[in-house]
Amino acid sequence: MRGMTRLDRYLMREMVVPFLIGQGAVVLMLTGTVLYNNADTFLNYQIPAAGVARIALCFMPYLVGLTMPVATAIALSLAVSRMARDSEITAMRAAGISLWRIFRPAVVVGLAISAADFGFAEVVVPWANRQYERTMRELSQAVRFLAPQERQVVQSPDRVYTLYVNRMSLHGPLTQAYDVTLMIAKPGTKLPVVIQAPLADYVDGHWLLHDARVHSYSNGGTDEVFTHAKSVDIPFRLADRVFNLIYLQLPLYSPAAATSFREMLPRALADARAGFSSPQNWLDIHLKLSVPLSCVVFALCCPPLALRLSKAGNFVGVLLSISLVFVYWNTLLAAKIIGSRYPDILPPPVAGWGQNVLFSALGLWTLRRTE
Repeated sequence: MRGMTRLDRYLMREMVVPFLIGQGAVVLMLTGTVLYNNADTFLNYQIPAAGVARIALCFMPYLVGLTMPVATAIALSLAVSRMARDSEITAMRAAGISLWRIFRPAVVVGLAISAADFGFAEVVVPWANRQYERTMRELSQAVRFLAPQERQVVQSPDRVYTLYVNRMSLHGPLTQAYDVTLMIAKPGTKLPVVIQAPLADYVDGHWLLHDARVHSYSNGGTDEVFTHAKSVDIPFRLADRVFNLIYLQLPLYSPAAATSFREMLPRALADARAGFSSPQNWLDIHLKLSVPLSCVVFALCCPPLALRLSKAGNFVGVLLSISLVFVYWNTLLAAKIIGSRYPDILPPPVAGWGQNVLFSALGLWTLRRTE
């Protein structure tokens, strides 16, 4: 038993260096690709080099979380290819060790990386993405010829506040909104309270509506109570992306990237109880779990496939991992697009987990055939 424990540690050590190298290389390549794809945007809006560097630092944690499965696939493919080429796996098989037992440390490593990826995506990535959106807002305000988009409708995550703004102007930390209509639908009430104001000031999550006209309805909307207030203070924080007028192309980025799983799930459950269930929200929730767990998926499918192609050398192992990741991510992207637009055809659980099930089945089938 002690020998098997030592063997596990040896197999795990073989994966550490390829994982770190693969993670760093992929993140750097993706960072360079993002900056290159958005170079025209940086030049057109005359964003200074310090601003570009700040943007890169803010979205880099998002890329780290996104590429952990890629680094896992590279590490496992290289480690298994090297050990098979040096006949170490052959020696283990001759000692009576099954392939499943040999590759079990890979699954353990995959589970550990999945847990680390999920924790990283829960704590670091949402904070970094909020900093990214805040940076884009500040850079948007610095561009003099830009103006906020007109006729915007935004809603709070709990669906209590729905706001329509005809026009906005930015003045440093102060945002002034013109011709504002705010609907407040508190839980347990059938009809919302409607507040209209010609001018509203927004600062750090608080709205001050000037010369507000408040309409309260009852009896199915046939009875109305009208009141007039000099000002009304409403706590309703807008996401920083509402003010972003400069948009960058980031892989698989969505508004849900700035929200953690533990924040999204209670909101979705509350919306479902209130009859506002959104397939897009549920798809984002499933992806919050399925993407980190893809590290385990690659731990199941990469080792047996790398073993079958090991005689061709390490480059084949790298090509294998790149090919698997390419097919997986494009399958995921297609499922996300179809699931977002046609949830009746591809429900959120299927769109979120279908590629994981498919690739896990491929890995287990290949392992059984190789055994």
